[in-house]
Amino acid sequence: MNALLGPIGQLGYVVEDLETAAWAWVEKAGVGPWTVIPHVTLDYFNYQGEPSEVEMGIAMAFTCSMQIELIQQHNKAPSMYQNFVNDFGEGIQHVCFYPEDYDSALTSLTEKGMKVGQDGAIRGMRFAYLEGMDGNILEIGDIPKSVRFRRQEDIASAANWDGSNPVRVFR
Repeated sequence: MNALLGPIGQLGYVVEDLETAAWAWVEKAGVGPWTVIPHVTLDYFNYQGEPSEVEMGIAMAFTCSMQIELIQQHNKAPSMYQNFVNDFGEGIQHVCFYPEDYDSALTSLTEKGMKVGQDGAIRGMRFAYLEGMDGNILEIGDIPKSVRFRRQEDIASAANWDGSNPVRVFR
């Protein structure tokens, strides 16, 4: 399976407030710098196979080669994020892989009994959250080579971060 999915690329946390959570990561764990995008424009978003009008923001930072993603849902639209907050409050919600062949990986996972709980796209980059691993959520993301290259630059930048400007908000 590792050949199909590749290494884990991201840990995703659902939070109540992006900036507060990002600052907590900086102050308590020394992780940063954070890129905070309070309102993300989604190309589309489906929950349980039906369109959902999710309004959300994200924040991202790297620790070594692992990306930490913070997700804040701004409305009560149906989503796995909303379910998580309702059931557990804030916390780690998913593990994400960036397979080289998104479509093959998605087909393989669903053929193995996993079910797409939600899916969507941001700037043409598709993602799917899958259920079927004892309550754990697995996300796969379809990122182009240019984004894969930029991730490597971001990893290097985080490794050399001097602690300045730890939370960068893009409005």
